[in-house]
Amino acid sequence: MKDNTKDTFLTLVGTTQEIASSNTTQQLLDIHRQSVELRERTKQIDALSKVQIAKIAAKYRLAETALCNIFSERDKALGKHYELLDKAIEKDDNELVIAALKGISGIVSSSPLSDFEKMLSIYDDTSVPLLDF
Repeated sequence: MKDNTKDTFLTLVGTTQEIASSNTTQQLLDIHRQSVELRERTKQIDALSKVQIAKIAAKYRLAETALCNIFSERDKALGKHYELLDKAIEKDDNELVIAALKGISGIVSSSPLSDFEKMLSIYDDTSVPLLDF
């Protein structure tokens, strides 16, 4: 009877080890599958991040260029009006002084950023196609 008990015990131990080994193998396979999924998701996130960074950089360059152009244009226009004002004062031409001051006032009173804000809102609006050269 002792031999029979010993054989039964050894059979149970062997079966338990096989089950434990099978569970461990399944867990390892599950971990590997999750690792592959996470690696793929990480690649997708990296790609999306690069696209977003490129969009932000492009928007920054566009905004920088637009602001430089807007303020450069205003500077040139104001410069011409001040030259005209100086000439009008030298010639004592009141009508020309008034015209120059009106021109200066018109430039200074308008916001240089109103068109800039419109441009940025158009840039952000995905329903409006941008020109593609």
